Amino acid sequence: MFATRAVRAYTAMRRRFWTRRGHYRRDGCWRLPGSAAHLWPFARAFVATLDLAGVAPEHAGGFDADARIAEHLAALEQYWDPAGEWPAYSSDVAGTRFGGDRYYDDNAWVGLALVQLERMRPGAGRLPRAAELFRFAAHGWDRRTDVPSPGGVFWVQQGRGVGTRNHDRNTVSNAPNAQLGVHLAQLGHPPAPDPTAADPLQMYDWVNLTLDAGFSVLGTGTAGGTHGGDGLFWDKIRGDDSVDRALWSYNQGSMIGLNVLLARAGGDAAAVHLQRAQAIARRALDHYAGRYFEQPAAFHAIFFRNLLLLHAATTDERLRHDILGAMRDYADHAWEERRRRDDCFALSAGPLRLLDQSAMVQILALLAWSPANYEMLA
Repeated sequence: MFATRAVRAYTAMRRRFWTRRGHYRRDGCWRLPGSAAHLWPFARAFVATLDLAGVAPEHAGGFDADARIAEHLAALEQYWDPAGEWPAYSSDVAGTRFGGDRYYDDNAWVGLALVQLERMRPGAGRLPRAAELFRFAAHGWDRRTDVPSPGGVFWVQQGRGVGTRNHDRNTVSNAPNAQLGVHLAQLGHPPAPDPTAADPLQMYDWVNLTLDAGFSVLGTGTAGGTHGGDGLFWDKIRGDDSVDRALWSYNQGSMIGLNVLLARAGGDAAAVHLQRAQAIARRALDHYAGRYFEQPAAFHAIFFRNLLLLHAATTDERLRHDILGAMRDYADHAWEERRRRDDCFALSAGPLRLLDQSAMVQILALLAWSPANYEMLA
């Protein structure tokens, strides 16, 4: 059932958003020249393609995974910006009049997609690019000492465009990039030691100490925790030094997945990391129960995929049951209540959004995966 739904949702996504120019169109733009989607929604549509490629072929309705993946890899290069010492993907297709900033979270999502491609298809050959993206993030570490909780990767590259006025440091710019670095190490491409850059554990520790809502060195924790790391996690420290206490689901997911990866690495701390992942998951599942549709579907798609990483690692059968139950309930409600006749999902105000559609493809496709394959996710 979920495989069939995923194929239908993917077909609708292609019909609605893919263009003859070989990219996805920007939301609400049908004929405007240069109206390619930003990197963030493009990256999530790429992940949706990979997730559908992970569905058993006999259930994927003739989906040509090889062709679609190759198509997305070609389109991705339209965003590549080689400028500077640490090249990365731009927020918009090169040469367009839109954007052109380089966001550390957007590049993390692309890097994680390339990691998932490698885990699904060993030898895919994209890990050197993923390693470049980690180096980009590692050099986005805040070196100031006169700010609350020094450190952390900025949200956007500083000193250019948006980065001349936005100095936020986010969970989402640190945890996914830490995941990327740990994945690379486990795949035989460990980040090279660099005293001028941050490493994955520094990113991880900064989020735990600064943005854990139950324990924060900022002194405003609310959950009575005695140490950082058990979540839930606030969104960011803004450039004006105030704290954004929003509890977005994708931030919880990234910290769950990061702890699972650190547990996979073994060593004396493995059990602690698994316990933390489980603690964050239980708190998050309880927190979001009955309120999933208050947040963007794209956030939940990231939350759920990281919960599936935990599903593969934990022996807690109740937690496994709750993870899949929450995913299925969300997917069923969206399918039955938020889907239009053309299989597009109306999950946000305004025009149909590529982010919403790709999120539903991801969730539906992953519900059709064999649990034996959850370890391939990134």
